[in-house]
Amino acid sequence: MRPAACCALALAATMLSACANLDPADRAPRTDPVARLAPSGPSPWKVDFADPALAALLHKADAGALDVKIAIARLERAQADVETAGSARTLQVEVGAEAAAGGTSLRDARSAGTPTFEAGYEIDLWGRLKRAQAAASHDQAAAAADVAAARLLVAADTVRAYAALRAAQDDGVTSDRRVRLAGRALDLTQRRVAEGVAGADALSAARLALTRATAAYRATQEDVTLQTARLADLTGQPAAPLPAGAPLAMRYDPASTRSDAVAARPDVQAALSRLHAADARRAEAVAASLPRFQIAALLGAPDAEIATLLDARALAWALAASLTHQLADGGAARAKVRGASADADIADLSYRKAVLQAWSEVRTAVVDQARAGRDLAAAQAGLDQARHALAVNAARRREGVADGLDDVAVQLAQETAADQLRIARLALTEARVRLALATGGQ
Repeated sequence: MRPAACCALALAATMLSACANLDPADRAPRTDPVARLAPSGPSPWKVDFADPALAALLHKADAGALDVKIAIARLERAQADVETAGSARTLQVEVGAEAAAGGTSLRDARSAGTPTFEAGYEIDLWGRLKRAQAAASHDQAAAAADVAAARLLVAADTVRAYAALRAAQDDGVTSDRRVRLAGRALDLTQRRVAEGVAGADALSAARLALTRATAAYRATQEDVTLQTARLADLTGQPAAPLPAGAPLAMRYDPASTRSDAVAARPDVQAALSRLHAADARRAEAVAASLPRFQIAALLGAPDAEIATLLDARALAWALAASLTHQLADGGAARAKVRGASADADIADLSYRKAVLQAWSEVRTAVVDQARAGRDLAAAQAGLDQARHALAVNAARRREGVADGLDDVAVQLAQETAADQLRIARLALTEARVRLALATGGQ
């Protein structure tokens, strides 16, 4: 190979390496996705119940949840597919060198070499490449909607775990009081048995009540541990005990839904984007069945077919164009169009189903929230009544009409009413979470 040709080849390769080759970041080893992948922009979840501790946990979960990071990684894959589809619509350039060595015997050897340069561009007559890029762009939009959906689900699970943790902490306080009340009732019963006022059955019942109260207290402590671990899994951080705090402040506010309430849902947006992508791929399949027109420029040792076409043994350069169309393919093109049409039908029906399911979830969530609101009001009334009964019993004790066991009974009734209120609050929280999911985090 002549030195001048080698220099020309090296210069061309150097000039094109910046646009055709990988940059240093691409060549570097893959980095830790947990540290690198993070959502951009504010979370679509807006419901934090005005609780600063919950708001902080929601922020940590949004940034650290593995489900969100997986969705972001899939979005990056979709972005790469868009770039790949776009590259097919640009000029394709390839440089290289061709060399050969041979002879009539091992002692007789000759060698020759030449640099090569080839540039090609496909004229997108029927929009095949354009539609392929459009399909990839719609897939990217669907992947972005999937990221939003993952962020919503993680936020909903965080609210649920936090509400359950606060309820367990509150239940632990009342369970501790219930254990002390059961112990007091056992002492009073033992005293009555000693005085001959009560029998062995009453003593056994008092001991059983203490055993159950103790077991319930231990269960609340286990619930605190489990919900703390669950929050750690959601936030991607080591489990750390959350200081005790008040349960979520819940009140029932009648829900009002707009006619476009489900339009903001990421799953609906993703289904619509996938429908657009399927339509674009069907159009791409139709365009692929039409003739293709390509232009190629070559420098150096061109393809042998071009040399034969120009009736030359050797060429320094060549410019070629080709128009091709497959007349018979055994029905492959028709099968591809039909397959793409079926995919588009599936995407169309899936989008319709997503919208119907979204509205069904909105209606159910509205009804559940109204029902939970009524149950909360009833539970609050029950607790108020139990507190009134406790005050009445205190007055009776001062008058000498009620004894210690009566006092224990009304206090236990108050704790039971508090349990019902706690359950009603959790039910309203769950209903509010489901409504937020049904409306896209609002």
